[in-house]
Amino acid sequence: MGHSETQQWRIADAVAWTSNSDGIVALDLESETAHPTALLGTAAFIWDELDANGPIDTEHLLRNIAMAFEVGVDEIRADVIDLLATLRDGGLATTQVSTTVG
Repeated sequence: MGHSETQQWRIADAVAWTSNSDGIVALDLESETAHPTALLGTAAFIWDELDANGPIDTEHLLRNIAMAFEVGVDEIRADVIDLLATLRDGGLATTQVSTTVG
């Protein structure tokens, strides 16, 4: 019997954000040096996905984005992973590992 691990993404607990028709502004409330981060366009869509569906695994998130924007997953993979890493490094998103046995 094998197992697989997937990375699950979600919005970090100590984040406040607000949104309007232009996008989202998020702030890590635990960091004394944090600055508000503006998320526009696709970045705002990704944030909304994390909010609505998090924790969500990377592949599921990629498929949701690809379907919404009518592009291939491979076309967006690197950019989405870069954005997720930026959100994580800025204290706005966090990850956990989910293990499935099968």
